[in-house]
Amino acid sequence: MKKRPLVIFSFLFLLMTCVLTVSAQNNAAAEVKQLTKEMYEQFNADDYEKLTVTVGKLKDACVRAGDYKTFYKAWGNLILKTKTHVGRPQAMKMIKEMRDYAVEHDHKFGLYSATYTTAYLLNQIGDQAGAQRNYLKAAEYLKKYYPEESTASIYVSLSKLALSAKEDTTAIHYARQAINDPHVTPLQRHMAKVCMCLAYGWLGKKKEFEEAYAKLKAINDVSTNQQDMLSIEIFRAKLQGDFEKAKQLAHQYKSKQMRVLYIYKTLEWAGDWKEALEAFKDYRFFLDSVNNRDVREQAALYHSELNVALAENESKDLRLANKRLQLIQMEHELEHQRLEVEAANLKLKNSDIELANAAIKSENDSLERSEQAAKINEYKSRMEAEEKAEHAHHVIIFAAASIALLILGFLLFYLHRRQRQMHRLQQVNTELKTAYEQLKTTKLAKERMENELQVAREIQLSMLPHNFVHLRRADAHAFMRPAKFVGGDLYDFFYQNDKLYFCIGDVAGKGVPASMLMAVAVNLFRMTAKEGFSPQEIATKLNDAISADNEQGMFVTMFIAIIDLNTGHMDFCNAGHNPPLLDGEYMDVESNAPIGLWPELEYIGQEVENMKGRTLFLYTDGLNEAENSIHQQFGDDRLKLEIRQHQDEDAHSMTDDVERAVENFVGDAEQSDDLTMLCIKMH
Repeated sequence: MKKRPLVIFSFLFLLMTCVLTVSAQNNAAAEVKQLTKEMYEQFNADDYEKLTVTVGKLKDACVRAGDYKTFYKAWGNLILKTKTHVGRPQAMKMIKEMRDYAVEHDHKFGLYSATYTTAYLLNQIGDQAGAQRNYLKAAEYLKKYYPEESTASIYVSLSKLALSAKEDTTAIHYARQAINDPHVTPLQRHMAKVCMCLAYGWLGKKKEFEEAYAKLKAINDVSTNQQDMLSIEIFRAKLQGDFEKAKQLAHQYKSKQMRVLYIYKTLEWAGDWKEALEAFKDYRFFLDSVNNRDVREQAALYHSELNVALAENESKDLRLANKRLQLIQMEHELEHQRLEVEAANLKLKNSDIELANAAIKSENDSLERSEQAAKINEYKSRMEAEEKAEHAHHVIIFAAASIALLILGFLLFYLHRRQRQMHRLQQVNTELKTAYEQLKTTKLAKERMENELQVAREIQLSMLPHNFVHLRRADAHAFMRPAKFVGGDLYDFFYQNDKLYFCIGDVAGKGVPASMLMAVAVNLFRMTAKEGFSPQEIATKLNDAISADNEQGMFVTMFIAIIDLNTGHMDFCNAGHNPPLLDGEYMDVESNAPIGLWPELEYIGQEVENMKGRTLFLYTDGLNEAENSIHQQFGDDRLKLEIRQHQDEDAHSMTDDVERAVENFVGDAEQSDDLTMLCIKMH
């Protein structure tokens, strides 16, 4: 009966603990929900600094709530933004940290997230084989450990990879797997059917193509890319033998590249070999005019060697870390040996004390026996005392000999251990020398990589116009200086049909990723501008091209304009860029969105009636946000004053004076952003 209160108390304690645990988990779940909302808002706003802080808080809340799916999704989102704002090496390093964390805690969803993110990044840099390998591995993780999760998006990505590699049968196989996924969404099913239809078209399978075409038309989804739909209609006309219709459809492409490609293919299908040959020459000439082959080969070689150097450095860093761990382990072993020696010394001291106590006890015993013997016979007691004294003398000699043997044994043991320690220290010294040599090799590799980045800088600058022609009605001059070896700023201009076409832009971020998007934007501008489109049409087409499959969220701000040199009339479209200065005053521009964020946007254009006798100055935010050593910015007012002071100078002199003013203001401070300016003066 006495045990019953104790049982009741234990039950109440356990119940209270369960209630508190559930309450804490509910609070953590609410915090996860709120932080997840903030994370996606900052992700869409491209606020990397706030996103980094929010993801750290969200990961801690997920651990408390036990929500590891949201934990790894948040981590993956931060990696994607890190690639854009910091660089691919840091993003790959974070993927390795995610994978190591997942292995340490046996989180299968973490392994899937790390693998899928790796595949996505490899696809972005053009490593299709690596992307395909990691996509397949990610699909295996989901099927094995999370069958309730959809793999449709993975197989749609694999189907697109196969189409770009002309592996049409493989593309059909992956598209079918996406469609057959039990958790596929309507949008994913539609994208898979588009891939399947295009693959049958390239293979020339009429029956299968018509079946896929009928299913696609039955959906009547307006989200279908018009370029893909026009390609599908051309394949349908070809399979039906209506080559004339196929040629008519090919001429409907607004993109010159796609138009010359399909004109050449339709002539080839129709057997008109002479015309097909001429069309093929036009197609090859167009490709060579848009992208110089030597530049592509040098860029590909640079990209490959850069990845090799990065892999070598990461491998050497890992080996150095292993060496440091070995040294720490050796230090622990030496400390353990020192403690063993101290323990042996204490044991010897205890032995000495025990022997001394034994001797004292022996003497006391002999005294007691001597006193008892004295009562019987003094002579006998003296004899016994002598015998006891002699016996004590022998005991002392024996004890001294034992102690001497123990000391000698300890000295021999200590010398042996000391010799082993010296040998071990010699080995450590040798390994440290080896590590130093490896560090020197790593430094040489870094210098080689910097030289290669210098080559990449020269390639990027060579893509921009440098022949600043001065016409009777207008002259133009531009200046660009990247903050790193390569940058994301751009400008371009050319004369065609008595019209001056020009643009200036700024890619979000810096370094190699920004330089790649900069090259794409320059080529797309020149290609679409030469077709005679208006600035707002050019901005719309650039946005559709760059935002397609732009899951990493990169974008570019641009100012695009066309000036009629005969009338002085200027049409322009501002896509989220800094407003230019016209005769020293900031222009009132439309608040269009930057290019690349969302597809299917319609951009609004504006105009200036007459530019004759006026000066237009365009720039990127690396100019007005340039900082000196005390973090003061150059600012809009100072820029406005500089333009007014040099209003009467030509375009070249004005850009030189503004550049000199920025350099004097910044002083010894490090350049924080790419700096670009373009000046147009009308006569």
